[in-house]
Amino acid sequence: MRAAVVGLGFGRSFARILNDHPDVILLCVADLNEKMVADTARELRVPRAVRTLDEVLAMRDVDAVAVFTHAPRHAEHAIAALRAGKHVLCAVPAAITLAECEALVATVQETGLTYANAETSYWRPPTAQCRQWCREGRFGRIVYMEAEYLHDDVHNAPTHSPTEYGGKDWRAAGFPPFLYITHSTGHTLGVTGGRLVEVTAYPSPVPDDAVYRADTYWQCQFGNAVGLFKTHDGVPVRIMEMRRLAFGGVEKFSIYGQNLTFVSPHQGGWESSYQIHQRTTDGGLEPPTPWYRRSLYAPLPDPLVKYTYGGHDGSHPYVVEDWVRAILDQRIPEVNVYEAVAFCAPGIVAHQSCLRDGERLKIPQFGKLKRDEAGAYTPVIDDGFYQRH
Repeated sequence: MRAAVVGLGFGRSFARILNDHPDVILLCVADLNEKMVADTARELRVPRAVRTLDEVLAMRDVDAVAVFTHAPRHAEHAIAALRAGKHVLCAVPAAITLAECEALVATVQETGLTYANAETSYWRPPTAQCRQWCREGRFGRIVYMEAEYLHDDVHNAPTHSPTEYGGKDWRAAGFPPFLYITHSTGHTLGVTGGRLVEVTAYPSPVPDDAVYRADTYWQCQFGNAVGLFKTHDGVPVRIMEMRRLAFGGVEKFSIYGQNLTFVSPHQGGWESSYQIHQRTTDGGLEPPTPWYRRSLYAPLPDPLVKYTYGGHDGSHPYVVEDWVRAILDQRIPEVNVYEAVAFCAPGIVAHQSCLRDGERLKIPQFGKLKRDEAGAYTPVIDDGFYQRH
């Protein structure tokens, strides 16, 4: 597989992994930052270094493109790459409007190409462990979930966005916190495979905020927000997205079940914070026990194992391996386009609820893949999965 990476802020780490993957030839890297792209090409010995996505899409020998450009244009760039005949791995969020969600799904359906979303929360070891337990039925009935992405002053990455997004850094223009919800939904929906169908959400602004103001491009006057969502089967889910608070960056989630609960009682510290609470065979409760991450929880090519000690709890090589295998083995990626829009659409609607003083709003659904007896996947919306709504 011959690949290119576009956007070398966050994408540089993925370029390294793709360059080390035994089934990938990294042909090109691209970034608007001339020094960054030159340095990356030199470091990885990549034969081509260009500035723009358009230059990459014109390369006929590039089969697949990893899109790590600035978030407000992810959907636009992913759609362009798909229409140019390229398989796509795209950073989060997949989209920032419901119209973009619809257009992205339609483009994947029309082209038949592989689209995967690089949501790191889905691949973190705690999420992977809970997903396995959920599939095994160990939680019993899940009665409540919560997730938080707390990251003060998250506007310092060396991105180079067009001026319409506030200058060099799109986040410095006050990007609405709920439009970057996927680190929270990637945990909760990444465990259950379900959908969020309804929300009421409230903003929590801070006085004299220099970043979140009415006169910015986004016109968002709050960097903090909290939403209460409902799943397709009636489970309440609380999600906090906060960017203006005295707290360092953290992602955390908890799953409360009838028979098993996996909870982060303390903020921060993945390995020291998670606890398991579960029922005994006689119906009582066992004493809480700590949970520690496994160093390797799924097969990886040997050259990629070293990256499991890297960023986002070692999730990056799993993102890459799943995308590469999906393309080469002609299968559906785990975080496919239907999961990708299910991760971001709730935040799009939650932002609207914040603007309407907590108005209760329905979240549109864009489908879910259903596997038939022959092993083929078909996107469906109304197969009883959403029958409550």
